[in-house]
Amino acid sequence: MNICACGDSADGHGIRCSRCTALGILDLEPGATEEEIKSAYHTLVKVWHPDRFQHDEGLRESAEAKLKDINTAFKFLSSLPPRNTRPPQPDPVAADATSGRAPRAGASTARQSVTGLIMDFDEPAPKKSGWIGPVVKHLTTVTILLVAVIVGRYIWLAFDLPDPTGEATARVLGDSKDTVLNGLEGPKKRFIDAVKHDLVRLNLLQAPAEPEAPGQEAATTSAGAATTAKRASTHTVPRQLAATQAEPHKILSFLTIGSTKDEVLAQQGPPTAATNDKLVYGKSELYLRDGSVIGWKIDPVSDPIRVKLWPEHPVDTNQEYFTVDSTRDDVLVVQGTPTAFSKDKFEYGGSEVYFQRNRVVGWKSDLGSVPLKARMP
Repeated sequence: MNICACGDSADGHGIRCSRCTALGILDLEPGATEEEIKSAYHTLVKVWHPDRFQHDEGLRESAEAKLKDINTAFKFLSSLPPRNTRPPQPDPVAADATSGRAPRAGASTARQSVTGLIMDFDEPAPKKSGWIGPVVKHLTTVTILLVAVIVGRYIWLAFDLPDPTGEATARVLGDSKDTVLNGLEGPKKRFIDAVKHDLVRLNLLQAPAEPEAPGQEAATTSAGAATTAKRASTHTVPRQLAATQAEPHKILSFLTIGSTKDEVLAQQGPPTAATNDKLVYGKSELYLRDGSVIGWKIDPVSDPIRVKLWPEHPVDTNQEYFTVDSTRDDVLVVQGTPTAFSKDKFEYGGSEVYFQRNRVVGWKSDLGSVPLKARMP
């Protein structure tokens, strides 16, 4: 009767027992533990799974046969009582002492080295926590945001509250703040006007109501003057009181040809630069002659100024486009007030319309600026 290396009886005429044979199928040693058996089984199932050999029928059949042996071996080992301990290994020092022989040179040192390797292998590696880093990172971000909010709050309070050290200091601080706020009004107004202009051009906002034509305004003014004269005949105002009341500047909805310099200043405020014949507002310019507006060049985006040209003659206001031989009045109705103009040209941003004898002879449309509503005849 043969004895297996593990100490059990071998099967039949073989030299290994059933357990060691099953362990050999799983590529394990006789002293393998239950955990090692499970780990080896799962690994071999992945390696020999038939689906990995779909491209080769012969390999697939061999894998199926191998997988059957692996499953049979694992079921057999699972049915046995668990063996979580390795078989005892003979101590060469103790064996030499029992046999009465002197220990072999280096036997003790080799035993200590093997024992140390086993201890290092069995000792579980420290687990590294994967959530500490992200938590610390988020806490750092939240802390930085809180500090920024607190610092910003105190800076705002320091700027917003008057200095209590004295009335003169508080007055200077207040004047400085008013100066800064007034300086921001111009850019804010230009920004809002530019946004409104673009929304109107894209038909996302209704254009503001246009003022009455010059003839209608004159008629209204005459009627108002007549009404005022009639009231004045009924209610007499003392001359001294009337003389002390200064007439305020009229702020118009639009500036046009003939608007006075005072009307421009009342609507637009102080210019960024000025000469006798020109007022400059950023990138926009108004041209003057004898104190009245005779033309302009408007930047519709950065520094828009609300200007208006009216047709000089009756014209169809339902036109949707202009073409060659259309009049200047037709272009005004279809395209609106130009950003710059002369006798022979209207400019709409980067687009241009050319005239000869008050008739359209051509155009250049800039789709990236202000596209023209023009058609070839």
